[in-house]
Amino acid sequence: MYIGVGYVRIKIYEAYSRKDRRQIVTSIVARLRHKYNISIAVLDKGDVWNIAEFGIAAVSSSKSVIDGQMDKIETYFLEDFRYEVLVFEYEID
Repeated sequence: MYIGVGYVRIKIYEAYSRKDRRQIVTSIVARLRHKYNISIAVLDKGDVWNIAEFGIAAVSSSKSVIDGQMDKIETYFLEDFRYEVLVFEYEID
């Protein structure tokens, strides 16, 4: 069994309030959970409303499946125009 663990930090351009930030963050979490069947959580407290941090976890019996899944998740983050990806890291154990 393999476990993929990832960390993502983004800078949200369209967030001018906590409400704006919450809408974007909630959208990201819901879409990724539904599309890739992963566990994702917001790691920060929301004090800075234009920065968000996420923790991602995926489990599979194949290392290549998790690697492909993490690559697709990275592509998802990079293709969205509402924010800039500052950090995207993952490892597979």
